[in-house]
Amino acid sequence: MIVLCLVNTYDKLKLHEIHLRSIARAAAVCHAFDFHLALLDFPFWKRASELVEVVSNYTTIGEGRYIVELQKTNKIHLIEKIPAHFGITVATTSKPDEKKKINPRELSSLKTATFLIGLGRRGLPADVLKSAKYHLDVTQRGVSLETCTAIGAIGMLIAVKVVGAWKT
Repeated sequence: MIVLCLVNTYDKLKLHEIHLRSIARAAAVCHAFDFHLALLDFPFWKRASELVEVVSNYTTIGEGRYIVELQKTNKIHLIEKIPAHFGITVATTSKPDEKKKINPRELSSLKTATFLIGLGRRGLPADVLKSAKYHLDVTQRGVSLETCTAIGAIGMLIAVKVVGAWKT
């Protein structure tokens, strides 16, 4: 099980358009590569069905069907902490801790993992970075990417290195 987990570091009191756009884009990546999508610290919805209704009606990406498909296959998770069955946690950051750094070649050893992606200008909070087993700089060059660019790059890298989804 591979999980892309968006960590909300924006406003937790008010739903913003950036929340919806990022979720819709992440849902498309998860659908494309058969990943799960988890949302950490998104208190706007009590049930996944509420989230799916709002996002599918908002987005034009795939006419909103990608997030619906994730829900049909039980691959949408609203969480307050990372469950143990989500596997190893990998924080995605352009500034990895050298002691926790994992490079893309090593990703193939992970069969069950949750890749944490900060949704907001500040990236992942310090406590999330500290609690993650590994840190991954998807660029391997310390280049900070915009959130949705990072979602796509991380998704493709995981698909190629972990699940072997790339077909030649």
